[in-house]
Amino acid sequence: MKIALGQTIGTPGDVRANLQLMRRLAREAATQGAALLLLPELFLSGYNIGDAVPGLAEPSEGPSAIAAGAIAAEAGLAILYGYPERAAGAVYNSALLLDRTGRPVANYRKTHLWGEFERAQFQPGTATCLFDFAGARFGLMICYDIDFPELARRYALGGADAILAISATTAPYSVVPRKLIPARAYENQLFMLFCDRTGGEHGLDYAGESGVAAPDGEILAACSREEALLIAELDFERYRQSRAGWRFADDRRPELYSG
Repeated sequence: MKIALGQTIGTPGDVRANLQLMRRLAREAATQGAALLLLPELFLSGYNIGDAVPGLAEPSEGPSAIAAGAIAAEAGLAILYGYPERAAGAVYNSALLLDRTGRPVANYRKTHLWGEFERAQFQPGTATCLFDFAGARFGLMICYDIDFPELARRYALGGADAILAISATTAPYSVVPRKLIPARAYENQLFMLFCDRTGGEHGLDYAGESGVAAPDGEILAACSREEALLIAELDFERYRQSRAGWRFADDRRPELYSG
């Protein structure tokens, strides 16, 4: 499966402009044969936009999701993007996956909120997100979730072939794409895909360095800090066969890890 990672910043605070950018990137990704396009954390609204977040929050089946579904159907590929979700009076930092027909497949609410800014704007999600799509099993993460190895291990134990992680990781934390992404891939024997924001946004400087790590920890593809559309091809069957011969999970001692 070919997967595209759109490393971009978009236009903070302008949902319409970001939908236009989504359309352009979706067309380009489809032209290059991608079956899925990843876009960063809070792609639709912008990340560091302060109190503007609640006003841009929408339900998971709101107008922007309908527009994004039309973009996916027009381009003929699935799209995963970050957005502020409004549900039952709360706002969540969420990721929505739409299939190539525009139908919603999965919606994940970030479970680990980072810093006072996020905790002031969002409620934490209360569930993980593991699902089957296009012949493979995926888990979803958003940014700070990556720092918690328990979540990646939960997905691995659930049979995930890959984890899709969208992010707004800033430059001081480039250890995430450089070290944590390949580590999570290796220790769980699955693909890790990391799609970050890039550039500057109201005083924040993003790390960029989006990329893909294979189940053996090898970096298959990576960006610098510039805006880019990265294409990676994932051979799921090859690594399923390697896991059939030997898995870290088979040697776990969970009775030693509790508490």
